[in-house]
Amino acid sequence: MSRTKISGQLGTRTDRLQLQARTSPYWVVLEKGRALGYRKGLKGGTWIARFHDSAAQRAYKALGAADDISDADGAMVLSFSQAQEKAREWFRTAYYQITGERVQVGVYTVRQAVEDYLADRERHGMENVDRVRKDFAAHVLPTLGNYPLERLNRKKIEDWMTVVAASGLRRRGKERAAPGTADQKRSRKATANRIWNNPRAALNHAYEEKHIQTDAGWADVRAFRGTQVARIHFLNVAEQVRLVNVCPSDFRQLVQAGLFTGARESELTRLVAEDFDAVNGSVFIEFSKNRKSRHIYLTTEGQAFFQELVAGLEPSAPLFRRTQYDRKDRRNTGEWTRPEMTRTMRTVCDAAKIPRMVFHELRHTYASMLVNAGVPLVFVAQQLGHANTRQVEKHYGHLCQAAGPTFRWTERWGRPPGLSRVDRIQM
Repeated sequence: MSRTKISGQLGTRTDRLQLQARTSPYWVVLEKGRALGYRKGLKGGTWIARFHDSAAQRAYKALGAADDISDADGAMVLSFSQAQEKAREWFRTAYYQITGERVQVGVYTVRQAVEDYLADRERHGMENVDRVRKDFAAHVLPTLGNYPLERLNRKKIEDWMTVVAASGLRRRGKERAAPGTADQKRSRKATANRIWNNPRAALNHAYEEKHIQTDAGWADVRAFRGTQVARIHFLNVAEQVRLVNVCPSDFRQLVQAGLFTGARESELTRLVAEDFDAVNGSVFIEFSKNRKSRHIYLTTEGQAFFQELVAGLEPSAPLFRRTQYDRKDRRNTGEWTRPEMTRTMRTVCDAAKIPRMVFHELRHTYASMLVNAGVPLVFVAQQLGHANTRQVEKHYGHLCQAAGPTFRWTERWGRPPGLSRVDRIQM
């Protein structure tokens, strides 16, 4: 409940008796953009509420008569404190009329913050919102869902992260045994850090939307340290050849595209024929993880692969469709889903006699090949769609020491944008 404002000018009928009658109200500011006014007439006064937002839109409301002559009844005749309470009730209506947004009444919980955040992400086209929603349902809402944001603090959140880190890995909605080895514990702490990113974004969204006055409850939360290790599972050329050879025809094209572009699986499955530019030798990614577009420049082999792939296709025709389907209990929609790609990848890795990996690790293989070839990290970051080289340096920087001393891009990869044909990349 909001605190009642004290005013030496409007607080009592005795104070108001000293004021001169006038058309313009006497105002007292209750909160930023919200004020209560008193219009003094010859035979008593009237309470007025005023609301305005950052766009300078204003709204006014006559609340009732002041208790200058008659005693306050809380309905038609209002005291100063009753007028404040009635004004604050009307402010919520005025806010909705001007902005179209509802004002939260009562305790605002983590669950409500999550729901508002997911609705905002859907409105802005977040592609993995369903996956994020499942993470919330599995890890966040059961423990923190009904907790009020105003009571949330660093200790509460870090205790929750400790519980998540000590819990077992979840597969198909079921929790497995708790981590035992040092590597398993490190991995679960890394998972806890990743999961924390989602509720932190939801809490920050609630703060930005003014559902809570401060973000002090979570601003200083410390994530687990020492949880990240450099990725070392990259396929060499012989393993790439074996993997491609054992793939079924429809999946083989998807795997080859992953090795030629380093694109994410979701980016590849959205490609259509017109996204390949034969003139520039590039593939256009319209929507990436960060909602930005980019061009991926191809090697000579990559250009030949896509040239053959788009031959005879309409510009809007999808490049990668699923044609082979052996699961009898489901209908083939022609689209690759993440679970089906994971299962197929596991099968072909076993057949190729290489360690099991997920499709996304083809992206790591692509990046490692560029780094080993002596390609500048800034260009590798551009190819992968990163805003800067931080992630490239973190996961692939150690490969630079193994790269050859000199590499001419034009001999194997074609000329990268921004480099002349005679440029050599010195390591």
